[in-house]
Amino acid sequence: MPTRRQCGIVLSLLALTLLVITLSACTGGGPAPSRSTPEPPAGVAYDVTELGADPEPGTGDDAPAIREALAAAEAGDEVVLPAGVYDLHSAHPDDEDANLLLADGVRLRGAGDDATVLRTSFDGEDDSAVVRGLGVEDSTVSDLAITSGHAGGLGSDPEEEGPGGGPAYGVQIGEDDGEGSRGALVEDVSVERFQRHGITVKASREVTVTGCRVADATSVGPGGSGYGIAVEGPADQRDPEADDDSRDNVVVGNHLDGTHLRHGILLQFATHDNLVADNTITGGVLDAIDLHGEGEYDNEIRGNTITEVGAAAIALGNPGGTKHEHDASGEGNWVHDNRLVGNEQGVVVVLGTPETLVEDNEIVGERGSVAGVELRHAPGTVVRDNTITGDGVGDGFWAVVLAEDGGTDGRGAGIPTDVVVTGNRITGDGNGIDVHAGRGLDVAGNTIDVEGTPWRVAAGSEVEEGGQLSGSGRPG
Repeated sequence: MPTRRQCGIVLSLLALTLLVITLSACTGGGPAPSRSTPEPPAGVAYDVTELGADPEPGTGDDAPAIREALAAAEAGDEVVLPAGVYDLHSAHPDDEDANLLLADGVRLRGAGDDATVLRTSFDGEDDSAVVRGLGVEDSTVSDLAITSGHAGGLGSDPEEEGPGGGPAYGVQIGEDDGEGSRGALVEDVSVERFQRHGITVKASREVTVTGCRVADATSVGPGGSGYGIAVEGPADQRDPEADDDSRDNVVVGNHLDGTHLRHGILLQFATHDNLVADNTITGGVLDAIDLHGEGEYDNEIRGNTITEVGAAAIALGNPGGTKHEHDASGEGNWVHDNRLVGNEQGVVVVLGTPETLVEDNEIVGERGSVAGVELRHAPGTVVRDNTITGDGVGDGFWAVVLAEDGGTDGRGAGIPTDVVVTGNRITGDGNGIDVHAGRGLDVAGNTIDVEGTPWRVAAGSEVEEGGQLSGSGRPG
């Protein structure tokens, strides 16, 4: 009869096989990107309670015992944290800003994110992280929850830095001396009561974040606070040959409660060829999935369900930025087969973000929604074969809006050019297509059946010869 450990390895292999199949199916018919996840552990299992960690809360500092296990483990081993609460009061001797450091090829595993808790005493320290892996390969952290002893309030005001507290990062995967991490896996991890990013992946490649839950940031203010899951490249670099190039990362099947998150999932700087798929985001202070206006390119945003966000469900380009001035995202991003319900806006493309493909999404506007798809200075964008419905929205909702972008301090200003809007199905009690401005627009072949105005074209807008706007309702 197989042992419990052998059964676990078989189940892990099956799960990883299903993940690989999922990723291979998400590339739109093209070749699958190079993505991998670590092999299941087959070596020694280190039980941290045998090294002195006490899973009873409030019994002392459990960090040294966990660090001892991680230091002893070799590639293929795992460090096991049985159910309980592990208090982390001390920093790693080699990193004063981290409780625990991951090791190459080693899995840090709890008994489930509802059973094993890492509770840090970090409370507002800059750059602090509970679990950190810098320049690591094939490392895993899984099946546990991360929280802090921070007893203050949670973030709610995007204009205010406070209240803040807890660690800066729950799990941080990044680079070491210009060498990015590779092949890491963050799986079934819950993070709460942090300040900056729940889970962050920077300057790394082939990192998978899956099955995780993130909520309750202590700040949602400007300057990088309150991001649920972030994937970032190095600032001011676009070099696919660099050792710290950010690419081929996977954020799939995660759940985010955006009530106290500035952004649910964020891509920033010239990170590329990433997959953001099948995530569920409910609520949010600002845009739920945000390509942050620093040149992010060739990313795929697919199959996500986003509801009740008081901003955009998916946004490309960003007008903000304090430390870094944001503007356009890069070219070639693909937004498809998402279900976006009851958000203020469905998909927004702004500030000169070029050559975005928005297709086959289901967008439902509800009370408070203003636009299904909004394009402001989005050259070469294609919006096709989406289903956009207004449900109880009234006259304030337009399914598709093309408008001039005034820019941010002169950055990103312009009108939509060479945009294609075709094959969309627009219904409900709102309005259809509103062309405020544009040049070289091809708006044709859309089905519009609305109670309000089916279409409206402002004077001076240039719809290409052969383009047409038609539908039932009241013409504008």
